[in-house]
Amino acid sequence: MVATWVAINTGALLNLVHFDRYPYILLNLAFSLQAAYAAPLILLAQTRQADRDKVHAEADAKHREDLAREQLQRAADLKTLLELNTEVTRKVDKPTPEIHAATCDPPPTA
Repeated sequence: MVATWVAINTGALLNLVHFDRYPYILLNLAFSLQAAYAAPLILLAQTRQADRDKVHAEADAKHREDLAREQLQRAADLKTLLELNTEVTRKVDKPTPEIHAATCDPPPTA
């Protein structure tokens, strides 16, 4: 459209039809009008994008906190299981020599 505008009005140099002479005042006015309504729309879109980014960042931070809390809980559960395992091992370890002696050692010969 701009190329057509310039071509038609440049044709005025050749004494053809023209409605906007060389500095293209009307074309400049059209661009200014377009910028006047486009700028607020762009700013509005940027504001909305910033709001979406903020919500996304907050959700991401909450997700990371939940993961950290879950890892701490798993570590605590693992520690509890390890303590239980140690306790069971100690209980089993006490009678082991007696059982071994009763089942594996050769009977005394007289």
